[in-house]
Amino acid sequence: MKTVDFHLCGCSDKRAFPDKRTAEKALGRAQAKRDRQAQSIRGRAPIGRENRVYECEFGMWHLTKQSRRSYDEYAAHYAA
Repeated sequence: MKTVDFHLCGCSDKRAFPDKRTAEKALGRAQAKRDRQAQSIRGRAPIGRENRVYECEFGMWHLTKQSRRSYDEYAAHYAA
């Protein structure tokens, strides 16, 4: 199986990608993997899957399951 190279970021122990393009490539592979798992496990609850990429304060890119809408609501709540 092909994988996308990643590093550990200084902001946490999360997988980090050096640029947005690489992170989006990893996102596509992660989504495909989750979809394959969901098809093989019928009758169970849906498997959570990564929805988007974001840039952290260290300039690295991460994957997240949090939707853009949910993030915007969270940010608006704590910005006020």
